[in-house]
Amino acid sequence: MPTRIVQVGLGQWGADWAETVVPQVPEVEAVGWVDPNPEALERVELRLGSRPDRCFPTLEAALSNIDADAVLVTADVRAHASLVELALEAGKHVLVEKPFVSTTVEAERLADLADHYHLILMVSQNFRFFPAAISAARLVREQVLGPVGAVRIEFRRFLNCTPADEPFYALRQPLLEDLGIHHFDLMRMVLGQEPRQVYCTAWQPQGSSFREPPAAAATIIFDRGTVVTYRGNWLSGGVETPYGGEWHLECAEGEIIWTCRGDRDVTLDGDHVRIRKRGHRIVPIGLPEMASFGRRESLATFARAVEIGTVAPFASLGRDNIGSLALMHAAITSAKTGRVISVETINSKRPKSTSD
Repeated sequence: MPTRIVQVGLGQWGADWAETVVPQVPEVEAVGWVDPNPEALERVELRLGSRPDRCFPTLEAALSNIDADAVLVTADVRAHASLVELALEAGKHVLVEKPFVSTTVEAERLADLADHYHLILMVSQNFRFFPAAISAARLVREQVLGPVGAVRIEFRRFLNCTPADEPFYALRQPLLEDLGIHHFDLMRMVLGQEPRQVYCTAWQPQGSSFREPPAAAATIIFDRGTVVTYRGNWLSGGVETPYGGEWHLECAEGEIIWTCRGDRDVTLDGDHVRIRKRGHRIVPIGLPEMASFGRRESLATFARAVEIGTVAPFASLGRDNIGSLALMHAAITSAKTGRVISVETINSKRPKSTSD
C-alpha cells in the first residue's frame, strides 16, 4: 500500500510539488491538501481534480477528517516548526522542505519529539538524490585518491530579468538560505565531515533587484582539516553552472571534479563525475543508475522509510540536518557581522563568534 500523505503549503513551490512531484511517485498517495488561501485550494481542485472535501484551510482540520500516514510540509519556512510539531503530535511521519526550520533550537526539539513518538522526520534535501552527488560521496568515502585536503565550489547564475515585485526577490538571504543550504548540506554529505568554523561575506551586485544579498563567498573549515572555499552568485556575469554548482575536490593523489543539476528534477543533463590522478588525464566516472532523482527520489525514500522503519543512506533525517542548518546560520551570521563564526552543532547551540 502506498504511504498516504497530506500536503500542507500550496504556494508557488508547494503547487509545483503537488503537480509535478507527488503524482510521479507511486510509493505515495495524496489524500489531502492544506492551505489557508482559498485560491490555492481552488487551483489544486482544478489542476489535480481533487475533491473539495479533501481540501482544508488548516492542518488540524485535515488530520481530523482524513486517515493519513504522513504529512508533507511545503509551506513557508516560518510555519515549518508549528506544522511539523502538530503532525508529529498527531502521530504522523513528516517530510519537510528545506530549510528545516528557522533555528537549530527548534530543530533539536522536533528531532527529540520524533524520537519520542518513534516517527520518521526527514528533511527533503533533494540535491542529495542525484547520481553525481552520491558517486562523489562514495569516491571520498573509499579514498580513491586519498584524503581530501581542499575543496572549491562555484555556483553562477543570472536571475535578474523578471519583475522586481516577484516574491523571490524579497526572500530572506536568497543565496545563503534559499539555495546555499543545499550546498552546505552537500558539503557534509560528500566529505563525511562536520563544519567547525566559517568566514563569509555577502554583497549586492550593481543593479540588483534583490532585497538582500544574492552573492556570497565563504571559507569553511571542517573537523578533519578540510578547507572549503565556496562562492555563489545569483547575478553572475560568468558562464552559468548547474544548480548543484561546480565542485573541485583536491585530494592527496589527485582531484575529483563533479556537478549535479538539482533544480527542477526533470533531467540529468549536466550531472557528471571525473577524476584526475596526479600526472594523468581526466577520466569520467560512470554514474549509478537511479529509478528517480531529486525531489521524487527524496519523497520515494521517505515513503519507503515509513513502510519499513529505516532510512536509506544519504537521506537527511531531522537530527542529522541540524548540522547543515547550523552551518547555514553561521554563514549568515558571519556575513552580517564580518567575524569568523564557530559552527556549534552539539546540543544545537546558536553559532557563536570565536571572539566570544
